[in-house]
Amino acid sequence: MMLFVDFVFLLMAGAGGAVAAGFVCWLRATPRSGPLADAEAHFAQDTLSRLQDLTRRVAAEVDQHAVCVEEINAQLSSDEADEAAVVAAVSQLIDANKRMQQELESAEERLEAQAIQIESHAVEARTDPLTQVANRRALDDELKRCLADFERRGTPTTVMLLDVDHFKRFNDTHGHQAGDDALRTVARVVQQMIGDMGLVARYGGEEFAVVFAGRDVAKATTFCERARQAIGSTPIRVSGKELRVTSSAGVAEIMTGDTVVELIGRADEALYASKNAGRNCGHIHDGRTCRLLRLHEPLANPAPLMSTPDKIGDEWLYEADVATEELFREVLPNVASRPAFFDDLIRRLAQWRRTGTPLTVMLIQVDAYSRIVSDHGPTCADVVLRIASQFINASMRDMDHVARLSEDTFALLLPGALLANGVAIAERLRVAVERCRLPRKAGTNWFTISAGVVQASEGDDMRRVLQRVRAALTSAVNQGRNCVVGNNSFGLRTEESPVAVS
Repeated sequence: MMLFVDFVFLLMAGAGGAVAAGFVCWLRATPRSGPLADAEAHFAQDTLSRLQDLTRRVAAEVDQHAVCVEEINAQLSSDEADEAAVVAAVSQLIDANKRMQQELESAEERLEAQAIQIESHAVEARTDPLTQVANRRALDDELKRCLADFERRGTPTTVMLLDVDHFKRFNDTHGHQAGDDALRTVARVVQQMIGDMGLVARYGGEEFAVVFAGRDVAKATTFCERARQAIGSTPIRVSGKELRVTSSAGVAEIMTGDTVVELIGRADEALYASKNAGRNCGHIHDGRTCRLLRLHEPLANPAPLMSTPDKIGDEWLYEADVATEELFREVLPNVASRPAFFDDLIRRLAQWRRTGTPLTVMLIQVDAYSRIVSDHGPTCADVVLRIASQFINASMRDMDHVARLSEDTFALLLPGALLANGVAIAERLRVAVERCRLPRKAGTNWFTISAGVVQASEGDDMRRVLQRVRAALTSAVNQGRNCVVGNNSFGLRTEESPVAVS
């Protein structure tokens, strides 16, 4: 009899193990204050009451079964027990065992259902309801765990913060439903690109975080940059329209003596470096400074783009190394980096081939920039570049993209614009800059720009587009600067007028 009762309680303990484990995990994930905490506390009390009721019921059934078995045992022990009495007693015992088994199976089913409910609540407590990735609570727990693992074993961890560019403008333009769709799309794309390599979480608002536990920054950067690039190439379909967003990223690795706040602080500082570089790019904080995040392998379809430099403009076909980027005296607001420009140009060319949507590319160069530096000093040169970038940004639409390709040269992508539109924009910029008067303390009171403009045409890849637009810019400079030249798909035709359009 005792063996049977022990078996019953072992069965109940096994069935309840999942409930206990799930309940503990759920309690750890439960907030400790606020309306949500009150609701969770009510759920906890209700769950405990149900478990107590179930335990009391099973215990009562076990006691009743024990009494029944004792009575049957007494009958079998009686001197009056004959063969018929033994058969009847065995039959009663079988029936009692069946009833007990049914009650145990019912109790186990209820325990399993309770375990599923608790597990569901635990998942919900750690999941962002809009994007269905981990929430801030789960992120904080993972960061604490990774930091403890680093302190005990030296296990590395890398964190990426990722922010959707111009999200408020996107929301205001397309509506909050489109904004929610954009956030869901970003979360889905990042989750697909990261897979089981890291924990993807919503950090807050339009900002996400990825924790690469067990991976140093060298192993994580490829996943970081590919995830970031994938966001810009993924359409967001809203009311029959195909919209897109880009993102900026900041990456940092745990270092000795770090707290979670310090780790996140470095990643956030790198994120702001990406925003200051014009957005749609990523930076790494190495503990001292922020540097541009780049893929270590070529981008897709590299064959026509990465051969030995030999002709006009080929030096621009390469990602700028860190040393080159750091030669720029000043990071210009809302001006992207060279790698970010190449990424977007490749994507826009692919879109043009797929849909036929026009694409115009422009190069804008500050005339005689080296002379400005030598005659008036770096401070004046920085003022000139800042004013030029402000004029360019003022002429842009939301979909346009400006980047800095070299010390004195900007590139502008104009999706949907024809060559004539691009030339007209460049001419307005040229005239506006020519009329600009710098403050006296800058050391000079004027500067000019030259521009080359091309429209993507059949047979164009990134190399050919850059060669043609560089040739157009060179032609403008050769005409005496302060000039705009357009280049069609059949070659250049220059004129003596300030604007040479072909």
